Amino acid sequence: MSKLIWDDIAARDYEAGVDRGVFYPLNGPGQVWNGLVSVEESPSEADDRPRYLDGKRIGNRRRLGEFSATVSAFTYPTSFSPGLVEPIRRTHFGLSYRTQSREGYKIHLVYNAIASPAGSNYVYDETYPFQWLLTTRGELGPDGMIVSHFIIDTEVAYPETIAAFEKVLYGGDEAEAEARLPSPLEVFDIFEANSHFRVIDNGDGT
Repeated sequence: MSKLIWDDIAARDYEAGVDRGVFYPLNGPGQVWNGLVSVEESPSEADDRPRYLDGKRIGNRRRLGEFSATVSAFTYPTSFSPGLVEPIRRTHFGLSYRTQSREGYKIHLVYNAIASPAGSNYVYDETYPFQWLLTTRGELGPDGMIVSHFIIDTEVAYPETIAAFEKVLYGGDEAEAEARLPSPLEVFDIFEANSHFRVIDNGDGT
């Protein structure tokens, strides 16, 4: 067994910062969310539901936890407020943002979110960001699973697949290619359509 090494730089992985925030209203194209400061994710734990027959455990179904988060920002899209945060008129929306990793970035997709104000802090001659609490309602994904939060890792995905995916997410040069949040099923379709396999000749017959 090899000796453990703690300072192996190549093995380090991390996520830092948040950028490329996009707000997706229920009806209409995606809008840039400038001034995004942080997204504090707080998903709930998965719920185990065991099944018994004659006192014996015969199976276990796991219900995925729900995703929630606290969003802080100095500014927000004009269509985000006040209608989306007033108790009587709240509507669902989508959200995407990026976090930086060691050799790339991860794209986060949030589906069917509802926002409520998280309180305010006012101090003379000081600037504090707005805060909202987000809760989500899952959306149907592949194999019948319910999805409210996706993470796309660009370190392991093919560059051409990411390019096709980001054209949907952020829009394209064509007039009809407006930014929009693809459904969970469509996300899988995009990656399936742009998938391929790689053959490496090691020079020894393998």
